[in-house]
Amino acid sequence: MNIYTVELKNQPGELAHVCEVLGRDGVNIELAGVTAGDHGVVCFTASDESAASASLEGAGIDYSAHPALQITCVDEPGEGGRFARKLANANVNVEWLVPMSICQGKAVMALSVDRMDEARTALGSLISG
Repeated sequence: MNIYTVELKNQPGELAHVCEVLGRDGVNIELAGVTAGDHGVVCFTASDESAASASLEGAGIDYSAHPALQITCVDEPGEGGRFARKLANANVNVEWLVPMSICQGKAVMALSVDRMDEARTALGSLISG
């Protein structure tokens, strides 16, 4: 699994263009984003990673793909702190985090980190998918 990132200008239509390119090629995404000043970054997971890469490349959109883990935890106060503390205690830095679903008391997220093996050990049973 990958988390894709695309840097955009902070202006109307930038996000729409990326989403339209992916949607036109039948790629479903789970999307997050942030802006600061004159630029922004969107990060997303894709239902079809090879199609997502081909779509972005075909449209001339620069992107990065970051290997990610899928984690599932309970949807309750403090759970983010619990899994983040496990990573911190293992000296693992979170690079990207994309919510994928929150349903029936469970939260599923894609998580990209700087030390994948250590993250797997630290998170143990939280890793899913």
